[in-house]
Amino acid sequence: DMTQHFNKDCGLVEESCKLGCGAKIKRIGLKFHEEKKCPMCIVNCEHCKGELKLRNMTTHLGVCPKMEMSCEMECGKKMCREDMAQHLKKECKMVGCLLGCEVKMTRNELKTHVTETCIRR
Repeated sequence: DMTQHFNKDCGLVEESCKLGCGAKIKRIGLKFHEEKKCPMCIVNCEHCKGELKLRNMTTHLGVCPKMEMSCEMECGKKMCREDMAQHLKKECKMVGCLLGCEVKMTRNELKTHVTETCIRR
């Protein structure tokens, strides 16, 4: 009957999201919302595979240890965030000025830069 259709079966009736985001979604799209779009749904980070709420993903990606990123010194290499410190310390061919002028150069150019051309020497 019509009452049962409206109360249980009709996909056009709006229901509140069961995850607590406050959204009212038509039944036909409620499962998709709760599994994929709701800011409160649990998702896995594609980089570290950790579980978190969708609403926290942007913040997480800013600190995710497995997120691939380009070298901070712009040497051209890519690595995951957790390997950046080691790369900068031991592997990167580029370095920053020791006197703080923000010039980037190769390790071979550093001594000449600091002793002869740096604006802060």
